[in-house]
Amino acid sequence: MARKPQIPLKDIMAAIDKKDRNFYNNLTDEGKKAFSAWMMMRYCSSVQGKDATNYIYMTNELVNFQFSEVSKHPELQWLLLSACGVGKIQFHPYLKPPNARKKKNKVFEFIYGLFPHMKSEDIDNLIDINTTDELKDLAKSNGYDDKSIKEIFGK
Repeated sequence: MARKPQIPLKDIMAAIDKKDRNFYNNLTDEGKKAFSAWMMMRYCSSVQGKDATNYIYMTNELVNFQFSEVSKHPELQWLLLSACGVGKIQFHPYLKPPNARKKKNKVFEFIYGLFPHMKSEDIDNLIDINTTDELKDLAKSNGYDDKSIKEIFGK
């Protein structure tokens, strides 16, 4: 069963947008424990509309700057977040939380081994736009022997 969030995201974002400096102090002890400045920073910088650049700039300059230095001071983090608002409610789209790179398959792992800096979706695109023979040629040109290539691609 999914756990119900302690503080509705909509309420937090509205408080940031309206520059409510007392929002954090008015939270219950459970609410203060549930408050995640890192996650709110991600949502705060994600705004659609004409004020998007202001939110990105202010969040980066005020909240993200030396974030680890103020991580032990959640009230200060809240005050910095609330300084990013423009005084009116904004639309903050849902952000998928980052996830660890998962093993896909042998071909994916082969490409990732060659290009560890590439994003997962870029590797998927590379696999989609190339034929198996082209990927096998890539493996050969990078010094893979026939046995290794057979383990990666099969057949």
